[in-house]
Amino acid sequence: MVSTSPAPRHALSATTASANAGLRRPALALLALLLLAGSMLAAAPSARAETPPSGLGGFSPNLLITDTMMFKADSMNRDQVDAFLRKEGSACKDGTDGAPCLKNLRENTPRRAATAYCDAVPAVKNATAGQIITDAARACGVNPQVILVMLQKEQGLITTRNATPRQLEKALGFACPDFRACDDKYSGFVHQIYYGTSRLQEYGDPQRGYRYQAGRTYTIQYSPYEFCGYGEVTIANRATAALYNYTPFTPTQATLDAGAGAVSDDVCATYGNRNFFRNFSLWFGSPTGAPESRWPISAPWGKDPAAPFVDVPYGSSIFFTEIAWMKHEGLSEGWKEKNGYSYRPLRPIARDAMVAFLYRAAGEPEFTPPRVSPFKDVPVGSTFYKEITWAEAQGITTGWGKDSFRPLAPVNRDAMAAFLYRSAGEPAYTPPRDSPFEDVSSTSTFYKEISWAESVGITTGWSDGTYRPLQPINRDAMAAFVYRWKVA
Repeated sequence: MVSTSPAPRHALSATTASANAGLRRPALALLALLLLAGSMLAAAPSARAETPPSGLGGFSPNLLITDTMMFKADSMNRDQVDAFLRKEGSACKDGTDGAPCLKNLRENTPRRAATAYCDAVPAVKNATAGQIITDAARACGVNPQVILVMLQKEQGLITTRNATPRQLEKALGFACPDFRACDDKYSGFVHQIYYGTSRLQEYGDPQRGYRYQAGRTYTIQYSPYEFCGYGEVTIANRATAALYNYTPFTPTQATLDAGAGAVSDDVCATYGNRNFFRNFSLWFGSPTGAPESRWPISAPWGKDPAAPFVDVPYGSSIFFTEIAWMKHEGLSEGWKEKNGYSYRPLRPIARDAMVAFLYRAAGEPEFTPPRVSPFKDVPVGSTFYKEITWAEAQGITTGWGKDSFRPLAPVNRDAMAAFLYRSAGEPAYTPPRDSPFEDVSSTSTFYKEISWAESVGITTGWSDGTYRPLQPINRDAMAAFVYRWKVA
């Protein structure tokens, strides 16, 4: 139905200052977050364009489509649907793995008995996608245009250039949990069309008691993450209730303002119901009859998210979303306090913790630490001994001087760039003759690594043109690293 977050990873021990965060893929962790004040939740721009994003004019989270339009089962016939698929999928080529484009799809459909929500459907041999869609639409009393839009919303099947078996298997996302295969009973294009269409009728039936029902007001989450907040939505009709039961999130203002695009690095942005309205409008006209010239109304706001830690309140914390995401994913437990758990966001990250982040970023590879430590200040059995010796074995760290590591020393920004560059596999790169930063000369320590980080967008530096290479990195910024790596 909608992408959710990956399964949480085990958290680091919370017994040290460095034990409550983890880095996953450092080459994608954006150092720019260390340089800026942070984004909090994405907000609406200060000034809007005079015209709304294409297809979103008149969008209202309360009314996504009228009942009349939702259940207009005869809006298109089989030939019209097939013609639509040929037009919108004109660039599609059948996959070498055997997956056909919808314009070329032919499948046998089984006979289906009548149910409480659908009439009986006869068996058909060698049916086109248009026939499969219109047979289900008429049997279940759902607009075939809605089914077409749902196919695009869920798997992008209408405009894809190369259909895949997975897209066809999960065509409408029905009974297909995120990151897992579909239930065998519902897997495949033919079954997805029938059961997904039937469920659109069932989801709107108030007698079934699904979560969202017409005529009631709800605080609906912006995303699977509760810390993203809630929008207060009064569901206007049965059709809109069905769509929210199918995809239970409402778009943020940033999501609406992005038009057809995604909001960069934002787990709080979900696109299903926005894209339903937008694609329906572009292909078939407004699903609600609202003027297409009207700017989308402001995204609803319901209540502030709860603080993930006692020292990370919503509304005043830099990197609130990033730290809350860390807590949600189980990557940070914090320190036990009398009134809850604290995160200590402004405490600098130590070198031992940084190496632990990099070890986790590598997927916690199998590694047997040596019986004799390569560093005199990292005895066997010390905190993160395995991670530190792994990093030394991989060439990610060489330590200080001859044989020390300085595990509790803070990580500075120049060293962070070096850690990331080495963890990325030391990609081929020629640094520029002229430095991108005023305070980093071409002879500076880690000049190549810092300029590489700037060249690939990992860092943009400070607004005054500096990089501040000797400034330590704090725990809140490390949360931003982890978040940006995972979400990017």
